[in-house]
Amino acid sequence: MKIEKQNKYYTICVYTVISVVITMLICVCIIKFVPIINWIKEIIGITISILMPLFIGLLLAYLIEPIVDLYIASINAKRLSPPQIRGLATAFSIITVLGLIGIFIIMVVMNIQQVINETDIKGISQTVKAYFLYFQKTADSLVSNLDEGEISKRVQEFLTTIYNTLDVWAAKFSQITIELISNIGQNLIDIVFGIILAIYIIKDKPKLLKIFDNILLVILKEKLYRKATSLGRDINMVLTGYIRGQIIDALIMAALVSIGLSIIGLDFAVIIGIANGILNIVPYFGPVVGLVLTGIIGALGEGPQKAVYAIIIVFIIQQIDGFIIVPKILGNNVKLHPMVVLLAILIGGELYGIAGMLLGVPICALGRVIIIRIVGNVFNENYKPNEKELDTKERVRGEKHR
Repeated sequence: MKIEKQNKYYTICVYTVISVVITMLICVCIIKFVPIINWIKEIIGITISILMPLFIGLLLAYLIEPIVDLYIASINAKRLSPPQIRGLATAFSIITVLGLIGIFIIMVVMNIQQVINETDIKGISQTVKAYFLYFQKTADSLVSNLDEGEISKRVQEFLTTIYNTLDVWAAKFSQITIELISNIGQNLIDIVFGIILAIYIIKDKPKLLKIFDNILLVILKEKLYRKATSLGRDINMVLTGYIRGQIIDALIMAALVSIGLSIIGLDFAVIIGIANGILNIVPYFGPVVGLVLTGIIGALGEGPQKAVYAIIIVFIIQQIDGFIIVPKILGNNVKLHPMVVLLAILIGGELYGIAGMLLGVPICALGRVIIIRIVGNVFNENYKPNEKELDTKERVRGEKHR
């Protein structure tokens, strides 16, 4: 029996065979080209490492640009040209930022010095040792009082697991600390060059944008150029809104923590609040460090009981911030619903960890912008006005010419 080409089963078989062959080819390519993929990853890593000062400069430029705009709006110098006004605004902005950072560092150093002067280090070390000895004696007493049966074995296994986990955490913490200390030199160089690049980027922003615009005009056609510049403006709006939202959230977090710790009478409440606000920008790791820092300062200054109260207050504020404040603020700044913001953070964290949580919201916002652009272009290209709309447009054009 001859199979007709138009038979639906024939078509299904052909598509199935093609799909299987393509899948097998993709698998073979993945297996054979793993070294090439690793080489590409290595090249990308080296490129990112080389361009890190530029990335830092662009990030600092984004952060400082709103301050520059404020100074430009407030400078009324008729004899100065726009580049000179922008140069003055850039200088004032850098001085302002460095001044605020300097004041914060001085406050932290002075408070740390005060804590050291007022704290009995020897007494604290003895107290810590006493707590460990008490815990160890309690655990041993618990094990010895239990029968030599299944419960005793499980308790011993549980305690062994705790000790092993603490050892692993201590080893990881030591390794991370050593890596951070060893990379301080390179990171410091990147930051210094990033600051220098940020100054030039902010100062010469109109010139750089004009150069980039001319390059796009030469490379792209007029229609594609318009789409690219429009997309660039949308991306700039998303990134600016995201950074602005993170700064606003950090300020709110710092204020709430400072107020909450001041209510219970904890010393250095403002310093702890500012530190928590800054650390809260980094997902997972930042809030944990903020809690630990709060507990340590609280225990050194006011004792364990008040330290526990401080940790509880900061933890509650962190939960309110993470589930209510952050989705609302970032949603308003990047034009996303708070629920979408929360889902973007959760999905990004599940897929790529801390980096995914940091980049999930801006990537989602950029995806929204691109989808809107694509859908808008499709509707504009497929849209055909009826005769009544055409008559209205012609009448409006005629009135404009008159």
